[in-house]
Amino acid sequence: MTVDAALQAASIARRLRESGLTIYDSVPASSGLYYDVPLLQARLREELLGRVFAGPIRTRSLAVKRATAEALGYPSPKSFRRVRPRFPGQNLDIAVQYSDNYQVWNEEVDALRRYAFVRPSIAGDVVAVRVVTGDVIAALDRTGTLTSKYQASRRPATALSSVLLSDLDTVNMLALVGDPSKSSHDSGNTTADPPAKGKVLPISEVFARLSALVGVEIADPGQERDRIRGEALQKAVAIALNVGRYENVGQWPDFRSQALEVKLQTARTIDLGLVLPSSTENAEMLGAQLRHCDVRYGVFFGSSTGIGTVRLEAIVLSTGLDFFKEFRLFGGLEINRKLQIKLPKGFFEPE
Repeated sequence: MTVDAALQAASIARRLRESGLTIYDSVPASSGLYYDVPLLQARLREELLGRVFAGPIRTRSLAVKRATAEALGYPSPKSFRRVRPRFPGQNLDIAVQYSDNYQVWNEEVDALRRYAFVRPSIAGDVVAVRVVTGDVIAALDRTGTLTSKYQASRRPATALSSVLLSDLDTVNMLALVGDPSKSSHDSGNTTADPPAKGKVLPISEVFARLSALVGVEIADPGQERDRIRGEALQKAVAIALNVGRYENVGQWPDFRSQALEVKLQTARTIDLGLVLPSSTENAEMLGAQLRHCDVRYGVFFGSSTGIGTVRLEAIVLSTGLDFFKEFRLFGGLEINRKLQIKLPKGFFEPE
C-alpha cells in the first residue's frame, strides 16, 4: 500500500463521516465519496490489519462488518439489513474467511460487485485483507458452474480482414492519452501498472503497432491449452507495444497500463466473460475515471499451421463502446446460485 493511496482513502473516509450518509445510501462514482478497488483495499488494510475480533464465529463476522463500516467513514448500524450487497452504497460485500473455501449461497456472483475478503488467524486477529471484483471470483471457479458467460462472434463478411473500428478513444480515455512520440516509458514501467495520464497510447497507435503482428506465428501448445497460448500472445503484444515490462496480472484487462484486453480466436465463438464490453459500469481495477466501455479490445484471428504454431491473420481493435458494431452477441448469462470456490494459494499475499 502506498502512502498516497492511504491518504486518498483516508480523505474519502473523512468526507463520508461529514456527509452523514449510511451504508445504504447511494454514492455515485463521480461524487468523491466512492472508493475504487485499490483505495477500498488500502483503507480496509489500514484499519483492519492487526485488529482482534473475539467470540463465536458469527459474533466475529458481525464485528468485522461493523468495523468495516466505521473504517469507510459510515456510522456502524446496530443490525445489518438482509440485503445484497451488505454495503449497497459502495457495492460491497464482506466475507470473513477462516478457511480457503468461499461459499456463495442462493445468489449470483455479481461481476461488478466488490468483495472484501478478511482473513483472521485462529486467535481472531486480522492477518490479511483482499478486495476483488466478482469477475475475479468467477475466474477462480474450477467446477464448471460459471462456464455460461457472454459470447459473441464476428460478422462473417469481414472475417479475415484487419479493422480499426474506433478512430478515436472514448472521451474518458482521451483524458489519459499521451503523444506516442513524446511519452516516455522508463524501465520501471510494467504492463500491470494502472493507466497513467500521458502514458496511454492512442487507439490508432495501438492499432498500428499491433498490426505489425499480422503474419507472425506464436507457439500453439495444442487443444485445451488456451490459457498458455493466450499468454504467448500477450508476450508478443507487449513487445509490439513497447510500453514497459510484460507482467501477467491474470485479470481483466490483460494490459492494465494501456486499458487493453487482447484475445486470440481460432474458432468462431468469442468468450467475453461476465461483463459486456459495452457496459457503462465502472472498470474498478482501472480507477474511478474509466468504464468498461472505455477499455480497448484487440481481437486477433489466427489459424493453426499444423507444426505447433498459430499464424496471426487479422486484428480487430475497438473501444468497448463500439465493439458490437463488428461483433454479434449471442447466448445468455447463466450462473449457478450455490457455489463453493477454493481460494488459491497466495490469494491473500500482497500484490
